[in-house]
Amino acid sequence: MCSLEWSLRRSLRFGVRGGVGGVPGCNGSAEVGVDSLRALPLSVRLVAGESVASFMRRLAAANGLQAADVVGYVGGARREIDPQSVEVRLGTAAIEGLSVLAGRSVEQLRRALPTARRAGGGSAVRVVVWPPGQGVVQQCEICCRAAGGGPPAWLVAVQEFDVCRRHARWLGCAGSRSQVSLSELPEVVLAHERRQRFERRVGPYGQVLLADAFQVAVYWWSCFQMASMGRWARREAVLGLTRRRLWAVPIVVYPEVVTLAEAMAVRERQRCYGRGFDGQTTRWYTGRWTRWVGERLELSDEVAAGGERALHLWLMAHRNSIPVVARLAGSPPPPGYRAQQMQPLVPHRRVVEGSWERMSCLPWRLGEPMTSVTWEGEGFPA
Repeated sequence: MCSLEWSLRRSLRFGVRGGVGGVPGCNGSAEVGVDSLRALPLSVRLVAGESVASFMRRLAAANGLQAADVVGYVGGARREIDPQSVEVRLGTAAIEGLSVLAGRSVEQLRRALPTARRAGGGSAVRVVVWPPGQGVVQQCEICCRAAGGGPPAWLVAVQEFDVCRRHARWLGCAGSRSQVSLSELPEVVLAHERRQRFERRVGPYGQVLLADAFQVAVYWWSCFQMASMGRWARREAVLGLTRRRLWAVPIVVYPEVVTLAEAMAVRERQRCYGRGFDGQTTRWYTGRWTRWVGERLELSDEVAAGGERALHLWLMAHRNSIPVVARLAGSPPPPGYRAQQMQPLVPHRRVVEGSWERMSCLPWRLGEPMTSVTWEGEGFPA
């Protein structure tokens, strides 16, 4: 054991203050005052989107410590943490303590670590299990090597996948692989960039619309509709698949999901103000919207040949419920309303966190037959 690691562990075990770098010890879950902390001898680079648990583990490894030691330093109960299964939620005082240990400002940590932005008050340190549909993906292998190697960072992924735009790589489940090259699928990388702009423009409701759009695409893929025999089959061939695989569906349909979510947002903005797709208050031209979706996807013939059924099911749940009299009396949308973030609408008044399947109002599931669907919730027939 090197002298650095021995000194740090001695500081931790015997509560010696002013060990290597002046780092105090921590006994159990006793809180440590920020004023008594010192920066650890070695810092680590910040990786945008990294989980707190992953950052703590890399910081500990760089200084010859266990992640449990760093958890203890910031006031938590000493326990080992696996970034792939748990996250560390930090209170305000705990984030300040971590910033001292890492030699970074609180603002830098909050910019880089997404879950640190929603810190609670006090000094609480909680280790929580990732909920279903959420978790982390391993940092792009090429990015990790370019940064000098070392333990890879684990990035927070809302839907258990991400895309490295710099190196065109899919990060997440890819059969037996955790990453797959998208160099021959540039449209998937461009779709990810559009998705990020879409989420910033629409706000949290954008995740709901992406979830609904993904479910519509799952319906099309499961029923061999729309692009199943064209561009989707080509993308599967590029991925080296000789037959359709469930894990590949998010990659294969991703560009169409983003385009459809953008079209859904257009209609939802009109519905918010009691207007149809064409801006009129008295009649709702759902047929015009579905045709426009086909034009946006460059799949007009496929929409007319049966693809509109899934869109009609979404429209049924998102139908206008404002009486005609109220619509006529209402005021038109305010100037610049398209640039404002959207408020949740029925049937998504309460936006839930989780997988797209869980967030969506459309009840079918990828890999299950459509005949097993149970129609529940607001907007669907009993």
